[in-house]
Amino acid sequence: MEISTPPPLQVLIILGGRVGADGYPGRPTRLRLLHALNLWREHYPGAYFLLSGGQNRGAPVSEARAMAKWSLKWVEENWGAEIRERLAALLVLEETSRNTAAAAKNTLALLQKLGLKRVGLVTDHLHMRRAHYLFRRQAGAHLHLLHPLPFPGLLRDYWQRRRFLRLGKMLLREGGAWLKVLGKRMAGR
Repeated sequence: MEISTPPPLQVLIILGGRVGADGYPGRPTRLRLLHALNLWREHYPGAYFLLSGGQNRGAPVSEARAMAKWSLKWVEENWGAEIRERLAALLVLEETSRNTAAAAKNTLALLQKLGLKRVGLVTDHLHMRRAHYLFRRQAGAHLHLLHPLPFPGLLRDYWQRRRFLRLGKMLLREGGAWLKVLGKRMAGR
């Protein structure tokens, strides 16, 4: 994905996803990470790389920790040890969130501690609208810039690989999550 004029960002937030019993991030999470790593290297090499996601049932580590381990390994294998060390110095882990609303709250608290106000939000295109809404709602006046940087190819990837059941589950899950968000909004929470 080409960005003609990248905004001046201080941090890239990458939202977590399912971790397998082996501690390895799932395919959607790996695709988000690859997208974020390329953005970081090409446009934001000095930005923090904030990984968000807690430990869910059956997973040996938090989503954030699994993402960090995978990212560092991938960077070293593909870009070398020097870039791996640069990334390692900029990693920030948020390991308590178990959903997107909690990720918004917990991640923004970390950003306030670090004094960061220009943020890029990375997730897949399907998840971006709700994630952006929740982060904006939680941030209030704290952020100067919340720039969505969606990975656009997840739906196409699953369609081409004929993973229709997985795709249907993702669509239903996202629809249900929106209903929950809208229900809370109507209830005034």
